[in-house]
Amino acid sequence: MPEMSNSNSNSTVVSELIDGFGNVETGTVAIYRTLYDRIFWDLNEAEAELSGERIDFANLIHAAAHLRLVIEGVTAASFIANHVLFAKINQRMQSAKNYDAMRKAVRNLNQHYWPRAFGIVEHGGQTGIGVLSDTGLAEAEVGRYFGTVSELLHVRNPFAKTPKPDDYLKQLLSLIEKFRDLLNWPIVQLADSSEYLYLRNLDGEIKVQALKTENPLL
Repeated sequence: MPEMSNSNSNSTVVSELIDGFGNVETGTVAIYRTLYDRIFWDLNEAEAELSGERIDFANLIHAAAHLRLVIEGVTAASFIANHVLFAKINQRMQSAKNYDAMRKAVRNLNQHYWPRAFGIVEHGGQTGIGVLSDTGLAEAEVGRYFGTVSELLHVRNPFAKTPKPDDYLKQLLSLIEKFRDLLNWPIVQLADSSEYLYLRNLDGEIKVQALKTENPLL
């Protein structure tokens, strides 16, 4: 059975020592929770931009900016236990020429950087918690959505065919929905570690647990 360490859900970042974990440093759980506070704020703001009775191109651009930050935050989250790696991956994301270059740089440091949806599953006639297959935004889909938000945030080529605003709207709403499904109860394997962070978003209250197991989960 996986070994878990509980943390409280206070919004204030408090350093804490988690016994029995080799890579979860003091305060890692609290800092991870703070990072996801911002991720969920950006996700909520993106959804709010697209929820009005009248949506114009400015709303699409604002939503795209928030969603770009969500993508980057989720991509970097698995490096939260190592501030040196976190700074390195943040720099590489900012300097990458395109998404493929960014993805390659991230995977070189942690092949399991992208979180997986976690929850109630049935296996062998037994019910327990585990990885939910085909739930939420998959790593393979990120590049396409990254391209969509980048198109909205950069100068458009006047000679290229431009998607209709409704097409952008559908893509952004789809991305938000997939992130909601993924980030409800996500689990991620930390970089350079066999340990995990497991997050539960309980009606806006974020709880995080450090978890380790002898059997690979992802």
